Amino acid sequence: MRCAAAGVAGLALLGGVAHARVVEKIAALVGDDVILESEVKEHAEPFMAEVAAIQNQPQRAARVAALEREVLERLIDEHMMMQQATELKLTITSEEIDRTIEQIKKDQGFGDKEVREALLRQGMSVTSWRQELRKQLLGTRLIQIAVRDKVNVTDSDVQNYYDRNLKAGSSVQVRASHIFITIPENADTAVVLERQAFAIKLLERVKAGEDFAKVAKEVSEDANTRNDGGDLGYFGKDMLPKPIEELVFSMRVGEVRGPVRAERGFHVIKLVDRKTNDAKPFAEIKEQLRGQLMQKEMDRLKKNYLSELRKKTLIDIRL
Repeated sequence: MRCAAAGVAGLALLGGVAHARVVEKIAALVGDDVILESEVKEHAEPFMAEVAAIQNQPQRAARVAALEREVLERLIDEHMMMQQATELKLTITSEEIDRTIEQIKKDQGFGDKEVREALLRQGMSVTSWRQELRKQLLGTRLIQIAVRDKVNVTDSDVQNYYDRNLKAGSSVQVRASHIFITIPENADTAVVLERQAFAIKLLERVKAGEDFAKVAKEVSEDANTRNDGGDLGYFGKDMLPKPIEELVFSMRVGEVRGPVRAERGFHVIKLVDRKTNDAKPFAEIKEQLRGQLMQKEMDRLKKNYLSELRKKTLIDIRL
């Protein structure tokens, strides 16, 4: 939405003296774009059912605030990327969206009826879904253009990873869950300490006997793992940020520790399982390892790219 929209909607009562105005609150300005508070609430709505189940009112209010801030940050990233895509004159055709929809239907085993029902449950029309897919595809294309020439995983990188983690005859993998508490961009010391104190309280709740997965579903600010109780799955070394990796591989199964700070926030971590696998021959898993290392590098470069975009974009957060 461009700034010409002004962010204010008026409603006049025809035929009378009295007038009423509905004033839209601005959540953030991103360059020339306006993000309205109503947009944030609309995008957060699909997650509110699980929040409503939280019985403790202060915890529920904190979860709503964290969720809306999480949604706002994603919308800011989206607006920045769409602005860049426009600047680069990137486009997505209707045929590309059609192919994406067909792939989604194939992956999910859906027909047209199931797709319509799924969209209805989310309060979306086919038109609005296609618009969202277009944004996602544009964002993906932008990131590929921005970082593709920088992703360089050589045969030597793959071999070195194999030698460090797998060649010894067996490989150790751990399964962990986490509760993630974000640190906002450009947060001052007081905010960082407040976020750390909140993470410490969550650690104390779990150590006092609360179910880790339940707490993660209530308050974790990692959208990718929250619905699974913070489950990170199985992973070996060199796949997660070093502070987390060093902590996790030193823990006992069932142990909960933290908070540890890494990248964008604090993590409270539970070690769920540890297993040792016989190492497979290098030639058998070489390309699998290459794919994992390339994805890790892509994720790192994407974060760096978005961080640089924020430095160049005038962003005024008002939520």
